[in-house]
Amino acid sequence: MLSSAALRTSCACGLLAALTPASRAADSAVERIVPDVAALAGQPLTTLPAPPAWVEIPPGPSWTVAKVAADFRAATAKPPPITYVRAEFIRPDYQWFLAYIKWFRSLHKPLHMEYEEDAFDCDKYSRCFVAFANLLAEKSGETRGSLCVGWAVVFNDRTFAGVAAGGQHAVVIVDTTAGLIVVEPQTGAIIPLRDYPNRDTLSAFYL
Repeated sequence: MLSSAALRTSCACGLLAALTPASRAADSAVERIVPDVAALAGQPLTTLPAPPAWVEIPPGPSWTVAKVAADFRAATAKPPPITYVRAEFIRPDYQWFLAYIKWFRSLHKPLHMEYEEDAFDCDKYSRCFVAFANLLAEKSGETRGSLCVGWAVVFNDRTFAGVAAGGQHAVVIVDTTAGLIVVEPQTGAIIPLRDYPNRDTLSAFYL
């Protein structure tokens, strides 16, 4: 099995080999890129486990940033500032989200997702988790908006899910149909925000 570093190097080399510049017209400053199909065909394929079936979310009002903020205030005395680029979201079904967490964990081995300091660390795990969740919702036909799932920066005042106390850390927080849930994406551990031991040391939430 390739190491994470070797896999990234292999992918980068394959991409460079697969892309070859076409001839450029004398009066054009734009270089066209033509894929080398033969080189692409020679790359190894990775088979991923099937994702969980999407659970339809009943029609109704969208979940707003104001509602997310209210949920934070109900769960912690020190809610973090929320940075967002859209104001309305879809809350995922809680049971679907549990299945999604299990599926995301199953990707670690085939995708060689291993923790590496400054290479594939906690914030990259968290952002990958958020992106995959939204991608599955979109591919399942959910067109009303992004899921109410984001990542947060927290000071680990107390140990949680195998991550030792002390220092900054990144986790996932999602507002599901069962309320705010904190996820440690590296291990799949979950806990309601109201019970999360570091809920009062969250410093930022990116939605």
